[in-house]
Amino acid sequence: MGIDTKYLGKWTYFDGSDAPAGGPDFVLAHLADLHGQLGSSHQVYYDNPRARPPIDFEGEDSVIRTVRGLPTHVSKLDALRAEYDTLLAMSGDTFHGTAPTTYTNGQIMIEPINDHVRPDVYVPGNWDFGHEGATDGSALELFDALDAPTLAANLTDAGGGQLSDGYRLVEVGGVTVGVVGMTNPYIDRMAPAFHEEKYAFGKAPSLLDETARAARKAGASFVIAVTEIGLPWIVQAAKDFDSVDVSLSAHTHEYTYEPIVIDSTETVVVESGMSEALGRIDVRFDDGRPAFRHVLYTFVDGHEYTPAPDSATKATVERLRAPFFESNPEFERGAGTLDRPLSTVVGETKSPLSRQSFLESPWNTLFNDALAEYLDADLAISHGNRYGQAIPAGEITLEDIYTFFPVTAPVAAGDAWGQQLWNHVETSLIDNFTPHVYDQEDGRVRAFSGNVELLVDPTAKRGRRLIAFHIDGVPIDLDETYRIATFRRPGAPKRDLGGCNFPFRNVSIEDEIPAAVLTEFLESNSPVEYEVNGRVETAPSGGWVQNTPADGPYPFIQPGVDYGSGQAYVETAMIPQRYDHPKPGPAPGVDR
Repeated sequence: MGIDTKYLGKWTYFDGSDAPAGGPDFVLAHLADLHGQLGSSHQVYYDNPRARPPIDFEGEDSVIRTVRGLPTHVSKLDALRAEYDTLLAMSGDTFHGTAPTTYTNGQIMIEPINDHVRPDVYVPGNWDFGHEGATDGSALELFDALDAPTLAANLTDAGGGQLSDGYRLVEVGGVTVGVVGMTNPYIDRMAPAFHEEKYAFGKAPSLLDETARAARKAGASFVIAVTEIGLPWIVQAAKDFDSVDVSLSAHTHEYTYEPIVIDSTETVVVESGMSEALGRIDVRFDDGRPAFRHVLYTFVDGHEYTPAPDSATKATVERLRAPFFESNPEFERGAGTLDRPLSTVVGETKSPLSRQSFLESPWNTLFNDALAEYLDADLAISHGNRYGQAIPAGEITLEDIYTFFPVTAPVAAGDAWGQQLWNHVETSLIDNFTPHVYDQEDGRVRAFSGNVELLVDPTAKRGRRLIAFHIDGVPIDLDETYRIATFRRPGAPKRDLGGCNFPFRNVSIEDEIPAAVLTEFLESNSPVEYEVNGRVETAPSGGWVQNTPADGPYPFIQPGVDYGSGQAYVETAMIPQRYDHPKPGPAPGVDR
């Protein structure tokens, strides 16, 4: 009968028309955005009105469920490999996201990936370069340690020399498949420490097309693109180019329970969530005409398609993680020291905590409140990241904290004019609400402490999207000085704090790291209770923006298009059907 056929979608041709039932010629599996998650944890799931995981939401918009980590993925992958010819594409961010990845420079991930996961190709993500800030960090060392080839058509050294292949040809199910890789092109905009003049990241979308065509010229009859750029970008590329058959997206942590079919180019786009999810696409050829069916596994405990964890992988994970649970772990990195076991309970929460939302999340508000209190600041600001696990109501452990803030950069504070803050928020809104999809970068707005409220208009012109900015209920004074708590990113100029990209005054850099500050806050203030309270709202005349997938259309992207029916749900996102792209030059391949 096959594995999990109850949950597989119907067979569909790549133009969106129905295909007859049958078995696959091969299975394409996709593991993305692992963020260092090896062991058990929790994740939040949303009851989207049109696409959702097959779990019981008990009448709620969202639920938090237990997941068992990498051994569960391996168990399912082994079962698929035993029954089908299977190709596993893995995309970053893999080497970042937990205390063990932080304090081992990502090295803890090498053994489980090589010995148990066994991907056929690996495509780096932006956070895979996140250890570059310390002198002993090196992304290339991590990639070289993998048994799978690293593919990134747009990754070069500072002089333009290619650092990895752009594609590989893989024989699977009697088909010559070209696998094209492209890492995030905006890494050099995200953090100086991620590149430090060692790397350059090609940004031309046509580079993906050029590389795919090179793979076809080399003999591929079916082309898969594996990217770590985000769903809006890759959907636009799928509209613009017909050289790719399946595009596997990552970076924005979207759960495409239903694939996005671009019938004009006959391209299928899937993004496979993060850490606890596994994408599966069955592919078949009917007289040369490709068809597919799909399921996105979300491995919650107790679901019938969730297998028992693989025992060998579980043993490896437990052995590698064990030193972090000793009474005195004695790990050091950057400004951070881990001198207590990760199982240490440091606080309690009355409400579930997560940060998969877009405009506002409980965890980010909690973190910024801790920063503001520790540094005695008027307000706090941070990136508004969306990676990390969820925490049900109850105890909070040190390990929980590190899944949200696995960085050892020191916290810091500085003075800034109100005008500087206003301009910074405007820049963030450009990154998120520009109608030019290839210019979108963040996939989240900036996060502030709970005493800040924003009113935005996503439909306004560039530089006019911030309508109101209140601190403690009072409109911001553009000529006033505010003390701002944040942190200092490695590699950044001393006066540029928290990725704000403007010069602070009277900078004070502390010895503590974000995890330590949050621990101190929780130990003093528990139990805490944080909810989404509408701290970031949209103007009534400016178009509505959803905060979580439970709020509206599918897929959950910003600014977005409801790709299922073609209707824009952020009105300013007048995304062109096609761009004309300049040629980026010769496409990198295996033979250069």
